[in-house]
Amino acid sequence: MTRVRALVAAAATLLIAPAVPLLTATHPAAASDNGQSVRPAMGWSSWSFVRRTPTAAKIKAQADALVSSGLKDHGFVYVNLDDFWQKCDSNGFVVDDYGRWTVDTTKFPDGIKAVADYVHSKGLKFGFYVTPGIAKNAVTRNTPIEGTPYHAKDIADTSKTEKNYNCKNMYYIDYSKPGAQEFTNSWAKQFASWGVDYLKIDGVGSADVPDVQAWDKALRATGRPINFALSNNLPVANAATWKQLANSWRTQGDVECYCGPGDNGSGYPLTDWSHVSKRFDSAASWQPYAGPGGWNDLDSLEIGNGDQVGLTADQRRSHFTLWAMAAAPLLLGTDLTHLDSVDRAMLTNDRLIGVDQDGVAAKRIMNSGVQQVWSKKEKDGNYVVALFNTGTSGNSTVSVNWSQVGFTGSGDVTDLWSGSHKGVVEDSYSATLRPGETRLIRVKPVSSLRTAAASPGMAVAPYEYLGWGSPPSPTSVMSATGVKWFTLAFVLSDGTCNPKWDGTRALTGGSDQSTINAIRSADGDVVVSVGGWSGNKLGEKCSSASALTGAYQKVINAYKLKALDIDIENTEWSNATVRQRVVDALKTVKADNPGLKTVITFGTTTGGPDSTGADMIKRAANSGLANDVWCIMPFDFGGGTSNMGTLTTQAMEGLKAKVKSAYGYSDATAYAHIGLSSMNGTTDDSGERVRTADFKTMLAYAQQHHIGRLTYWSVNRDRACGSGGDGDACSGVSQQPYDYLKVFAQYTG
Repeated sequence: MTRVRALVAAAATLLIAPAVPLLTATHPAAASDNGQSVRPAMGWSSWSFVRRTPTAAKIKAQADALVSSGLKDHGFVYVNLDDFWQKCDSNGFVVDDYGRWTVDTTKFPDGIKAVADYVHSKGLKFGFYVTPGIAKNAVTRNTPIEGTPYHAKDIADTSKTEKNYNCKNMYYIDYSKPGAQEFTNSWAKQFASWGVDYLKIDGVGSADVPDVQAWDKALRATGRPINFALSNNLPVANAATWKQLANSWRTQGDVECYCGPGDNGSGYPLTDWSHVSKRFDSAASWQPYAGPGGWNDLDSLEIGNGDQVGLTADQRRSHFTLWAMAAAPLLLGTDLTHLDSVDRAMLTNDRLIGVDQDGVAAKRIMNSGVQQVWSKKEKDGNYVVALFNTGTSGNSTVSVNWSQVGFTGSGDVTDLWSGSHKGVVEDSYSATLRPGETRLIRVKPVSSLRTAAASPGMAVAPYEYLGWGSPPSPTSVMSATGVKWFTLAFVLSDGTCNPKWDGTRALTGGSDQSTINAIRSADGDVVVSVGGWSGNKLGEKCSSASALTGAYQKVINAYKLKALDIDIENTEWSNATVRQRVVDALKTVKADNPGLKTVITFGTTTGGPDSTGADMIKRAANSGLANDVWCIMPFDFGGGTSNMGTLTTQAMEGLKAKVKSAYGYSDATAYAHIGLSSMNGTTDDSGERVRTADFKTMLAYAQQHHIGRLTYWSVNRDRACGSGGDGDACSGVSQQPYDYLKVFAQYTG
């Protein structure tokens, strides 16, 4: 017999790019259907730092920095050129032969397309800027409207001037006049030909709804996917209109303080706390309108250059936290060519980015003096909660009841800024915060944890080995016992960092996949077990955590798994470096695959995990791995005629104590995170027997404590032996087929 065990994976984390939760708006506003900005945009904008002096060289340098800093790899992909790219004279904007603004060639000698091409060559996207209306110089010259018999004077309303922050001298367009839409179309077509991926139309107010409608039509007509953004300080009274027409809208004026030493207040500081903290109220007011395709834009994220931006580190974290909770666009305004190391760590925190990108805008649930609490519920049933001290002096203790958040009882808490697991907290949560400090946590209601860990079917999921032992037909087992799930063993290394069944059979296209297909056709499903006692282990053959992550991901992708079992034994188990590699890889896998269930299975003593097992659990807890089930193999004790049911429950109590201590769980939560994988009949130790009566003792223990997993090795062995008594194909004791499984199949969590 070969002792082998599994790890069932349960990942409830959200990630940056997979299926994410969506907000059900409380206002009947339809979102833009242009297909853009399913998630809030992320990137960089020139206004805050570069301000009025953009050049091709400066924009290219920031694009280079997005890549070299690693920010691109975390989702920051837009490089947006804001205002002051245009050429002006005493009458306003210099225009081309069709009345459109011309490029200032002293700043952009090769034109805008050359800059966009450079940005695209870096794997990034290019953003651009315009304001409503038509230039005075176009009207004075009465320039033709491209492709039409109409001219500028035919569409201009010279009795009114549009808001413009640069050359000014922009007239309203009368969209009831022929040629008006065509003028905007020609401009949009030009921008598309330059390679624009994002267009900000600035100076928009209630009177500019016709312009916004025209630009929406014009951008769609180009056939180029262009993210359409509106700015700034838009009236919330028109929120439903902005949501229908655009992909984001600025909810307030500029976040910049204009208090620097340079011209027009340029230079450091870029902002101050009062300009950031004013966003709390607008984010609360606009919250119902955010959702896929349209986002409340709180303006630039002024993180990247340390304290000199005008905010302390605590305030910068609060700045990022509010933007993330609001699901606002994350458009950096700082100088990325001089990225501060502290700020880089903030900006590359994928837990924070994931909160922003989950597609849910949080609600403010408490606002009292300097104390604020915001909360949102994600698709997987977990909650993200942010506590703030918005004051500028004095510590403040901010508290929130779980009932205010949206559930009752206890919550399993993880700090999202640090990644540290804080354990189960009863009823409410409190944090004493410095001035401007925040605390951002993800909370898993304990009741839902228990349900996820011990859902009937997945919790039992008996092992079946398809490589030997005359494996029975899984569908026949399903008919005979009522079980729906199986743990199929084992995926190993093929000698490299590549997973195969038994290290030899391809993941897809063979008999193993046919078996999985048959189980699923019968309304069942599978946990795949990676590891076991024998063969080449992926944890050893993959030289890094990232490589091991890739190997695990291949297995997940092959079958679209809901659960992964890591059976870590033998040399893989005894090597501390490999154990840490497994922990790190699983942490990434869980983040990348929301909803995936994870269980780590390993050997035990009669008193629970030995020093290696305790080390594994501590490593996982300290690394922030929220493993769902810690599963021991309570056999091979050398017990002879001992009562294996009693010894198993003793070992489980030892496991519970280790998990509770490492993670800070309550007893109930610790039980929900532990499991057992016994062995039926004879074991690897001569004379040791696990009887059906022992299985009944284990079942009673599981039912009493609602443990996360109750399974065994294996279906292959759950039958009496014939001639030859192959220990891998039968139990070695007198029994009827599936006597052992029929006991465990009674477990309902």
